[in-house]
Amino acid sequence: EKTEKLGGCVSVESRRHAGTTIRITLPVALATFRGILIEAGERLFVVPTAQVERAARFKPEDVQSVEGRETLALNGSVFALVRLADVLELPSTKRNGGQPMSMPVIVLGAGDQRVAFAVDAVLDEQEVLVKRLAKPLSRVRNIAGATVLGTGQIAPILNVADLLKSARKSGGAS
Repeated sequence: EKTEKLGGCVSVESRRHAGTTIRITLPVALATFRGILIEAGERLFVVPTAQVERAARFKPEDVQSVEGRETLALNGSVFALVRLADVLELPSTKRNGGQPMSMPVIVLGAGDQRVAFAVDAVLDEQEVLVKRLAKPLSRVRNIAGATVLGTGQIAPILNVADLLKSARKSGGAS
């Protein structure tokens, strides 16, 4: 039933003394890729692994201000630093317990642009099935599509090129 709902079909072929072949055919429009599951603003998102340069942890004291913008040095490279929740315009969430000892960051890249995005958590890497958004949602800024996680939760898939533009507009990247 689920295969048919996705526009595919299932066929079963059985041969005596040779076994059974089950074929599941899905439309080409369905795409899967490796994605990193992250949390920002108490919400789950997926970022394409291919566009994640690195995931790391940083201490608040590692953040420097250069020309009024926050930057972060990782392994000899300096990146503009922005909070993903701010770029996505998510409501501010206050965490109990004061300033954390270290915070997770993902460095995203497209072309020659690189930006470090502070996130609440880097959770997992997994294969995800992309569900494209239909009009009028097909051009929602920063969102490329959505996926249903194994838990049944729906997670937006982030559009890295849009995120980099949004980070630049918010003053976080040059």
